[in-house]
Amino acid sequence: MTMNDSTLQPGNGMCEEELVARIAWFYYHDGLTQGEISERLGLTRLKVSRLLEKGHQAGIIRVQINSRFAGCLEYEDALRRHFALKSVRVLPALSGAEVGARIGIGGAHMLMEQLQPQQLLAVGFGEATMSTLKRLSGFISSQQIRLVTLSGGVGPYMTGIGQLDAACSVNIIPAPLRASSAEIARTLRDENSVRDVLLAAQAADVAVVGIGAVSQRDEATILRSGYITAGEQLMIGRKGAVGDILGYFFNQDGDVIGDMKIHKELIGLSLSSLATIPTVVGVAGGVQKAAAIVAAMKGRYINALVTDQETAAEMLKLIEA
Repeated sequence: MTMNDSTLQPGNGMCEEELVARIAWFYYHDGLTQGEISERLGLTRLKVSRLLEKGHQAGIIRVQINSRFAGCLEYEDALRRHFALKSVRVLPALSGAEVGARIGIGGAHMLMEQLQPQQLLAVGFGEATMSTLKRLSGFISSQQIRLVTLSGGVGPYMTGIGQLDAACSVNIIPAPLRASSAEIARTLRDENSVRDVLLAAQAADVAVVGIGAVSQRDEATILRSGYITAGEQLMIGRKGAVGDILGYFFNQDGDVIGDMKIHKELIGLSLSSLATIPTVVGVAGGVQKAAAIVAAMKGRYINALVTDQETAAEMLKLIEA
């Protein structure tokens, strides 16, 4: 439906509400540009833009998105606003799909948006981060992205790093993720080769980390990888921990749990040092991780997030509770 141009000239007595209605019709129904509308109505383009915005604010114009992505966009907006995130991507629910693989794809897409050629990407251990890295291999090679690990332990990184081109620059901390004692950990952290990689990691342009949840129990990566025992996990939970990043456990408010043995034995960047990296992308999904992800954002350990729709819905319930 269109309207005769002769009725649309300025000075014909149209009130502002009618102008807004006509502009909205031309813009959303007829697909005209703001420039075309300004010519048709005899208004400036700036006036058309302002009236469109005023129509939205007054409730005259309401845009309805009929898409399976609509809920995701609402969740993204709510999470971005609540936690002042730089970027957030919520993947739509897909029955029967493996969450980790989909998080990896979403994580790779976000990193492609964040990284510039030849920048330094710091990578944490975990299944979601390695899934992300595998899907980012071509981009890393073509854009000459340099990589550095955020924690010790070669094994946890190989499923991702092993997919990269041999020419890719990868700097790995030459030490285990967890030493057998606090004394050995201190000694290793003081080694020049370890210290240099840790300093490089802290100077990264972008970081990507996984978020573990204590509630996962046997499914927790840090437990299945052998870095903590089932008994330790139980004690960590009793101290109020809900999740971890890089092996550092924090409570529901995002505060790192004090006086914890594992924290003194880790060889990697601390969470306070992680905060110096401009963009830290958290990649995590699964309803069981909702509380841990919320806590990680409360602690400001991450400022960008990739998750799935069901997890985002649960996170918002926790925020509103």
